[in-house]
Amino acid sequence: MRAAQLDGVATLLRERSQIALPRLATEGLSADAAFVDGSHVFHNVFIDLYYLQMVIRPGGLVVLDDYWWPGVATAAHYFETNLGWQSQELANGTPGRLRALRLPESPVEPDFKKLTPFWPET
Repeated sequence: MRAAQLDGVATLLRERSQIALPRLATEGLSADAAFVDGSHVFHNVFIDLYYLQMVIRPGGLVVLDDYWWPGVATAAHYFETNLGWQSQELANGTPGRLRALRLPESPVEPDFKKLTPFWPET
């Protein structure tokens, strides 16, 4: 963080995101963006994204590492399909590795009677 001169604007958390993010949301943290390099297991990624929607301001950005893993991609696809998160182009990088998602300007609360399928076709 220091070498990249980000220590004045970013915070590195060295704890499991599934534990840290609920705490940060409860504490009222608000951020413009987040870079997530955590678990590759669907339910952990889903929890991360669920709490990030509470922490990242409307219109903010979430960047996921290792998007090529099925658990990461499937969890992200739920938020794109059901909550209006929009994929953003990234310059450079390894194709398929990173995925940037922009949260909608107005949070979406889906109808509890309807769920748009979000899992990949098999």
